[in-house]
Amino acid sequence: MRSNMKRKRPTMTVAVLSLFLIFAVLAGAQQAATKCPCNDIDPKAPEYRIGLASHSAKKGCELYLFISVDATHFVREDMVALAHQLNRDFCYEKRVSAIILDDYAAARSPFRNIKFYLEAERGIYKLNRESGEQYIKFSTARDKPKDEVVIDLSTSSKTNTNPHP
Repeated sequence: MRSNMKRKRPTMTVAVLSLFLIFAVLAGAQQAATKCPCNDIDPKAPEYRIGLASHSAKKGCELYLFISVDATHFVREDMVALAHQLNRDFCYEKRVSAIILDDYAAARSPFRNIKFYLEAERGIYKLNRESGEQYIKFSTARDKPKDEVVIDLSTSSKTNTNPHP
C-alpha cells in the first residue's frame, strides 16, 4: 500500500509541474496583438476586448487570442459581424484562433480560475488565410453547447451552416 502511494506522488508532481510550466510559458509568451490600421469598421460588429494574446512558437505562427464580448451579442448577426471585424483587424496574421468569452476578467486571466473561465467561454473564431478556412462557433447562452451555432465563413463555402436548427 505504501509503495503504491510513493509511485503516485511523483507522477502527480510531474503532472502538476508540467501544467505549471505550460501556463508559465503561455503567460511569458504573451505579447500585444498588432492590429491592422483599419478605417473599415463595421458599426454592426460588437466591441471586443483582448484579454490575452500570444503567437505560437511552432511553424505557421498562429495568433491566439482570448477576447471578451458583451453577453447580449451572442446572436448570429453580431457574431458574423465580429468574425468579419477580427478578419480585418488582424489582416497581417496568416492564422488566428480567438476564444470568445462573455467576461473580460476570465479572458484576461483564463488560468487563474478554471471554473470561472469555463463558465464564461462561449465560442471560438478560427481563420486560416492559407487554406481559406474561416468559421465561428458559439453558444447563445452560458448553459448551451459551445458549438450550438456554427457558421462557416470559408472562402470556398457558399452557404453558412448551422447543425442545430
